[in-house]
Amino acid sequence: MDITASDIYSFYNTKLGQILKRYIRQQINSNINLQGPLSICGYGYTEPYLSFLAKQENENKYVECIPEFLDGSVNQNLNYDQKNIHEYFLPLEPSSTDVVISTHLLELVEKPKSSIEEVWRILKPNGIFIAVVPRRAGLWTRYDNNPFGYGRSYSSMQFRELIKNYMVLDNKKSFIHFPPWNHYLNYKFHPTLEKTGEIIFPFIGGLMVLVCKKIVYATNKKRQKKIPIKNIVTT
Repeated sequence: MDITASDIYSFYNTKLGQILKRYIRQQINSNINLQGPLSICGYGYTEPYLSFLAKQENENKYVECIPEFLDGSVNQNLNYDQKNIHEYFLPLEPSSTDVVISTHLLELVEKPKSSIEEVWRILKPNGIFIAVVPRRAGLWTRYDNNPFGYGRSYSSMQFRELIKNYMVLDNKKSFIHFPPWNHYLNYKFHPTLEKTGEIIFPFIGGLMVLVCKKIVYATNKKRQKKIPIKNIVTT
């Protein structure tokens, strides 16, 4: 079963979705600490997080790029540009973006490495890529009552393998230790469950936030040994 932008939007309007949204916002916001104004691109379904940032820091330039496999965007009044795109092409200039934020993308796209290549293309040197993905060992991937229960999930090693030729992993954290249950006790005690999980089981959260930096390889300026012309010209 496929999931659409409308399905994700509907989830974030549920009580469980509202709780999850707050935790993800905290993680994304805490990892954007560069001096502004910044050029920030949301890649995937990022409206709950990009709109929050736009309200906090309105001097930045924001654009949200929603891949076509999410079946269009949700009609909302937003104070930034929103584009429906081919999943492997971001309509931005090379080396033009300071930060790319990705949610509901890498677990759903058919060729995640092609998406990583495109992120690398638009990022400025030492630009930041922040990805939120479902964790393979987490509980949230095992329930389809939430968007992170669809598509693939990742371990830390799998994510490192995905980005290894394009970016370096600067920071990672597992979070969301409470279960994806629509239950009164979960709604009431999720702060306690989250704090307890961070202390006792810090690496088994349902989601991971991964902060990466773009790799810019230096050109090799070592002079090559000249080949004598007599070895090139045949007689």
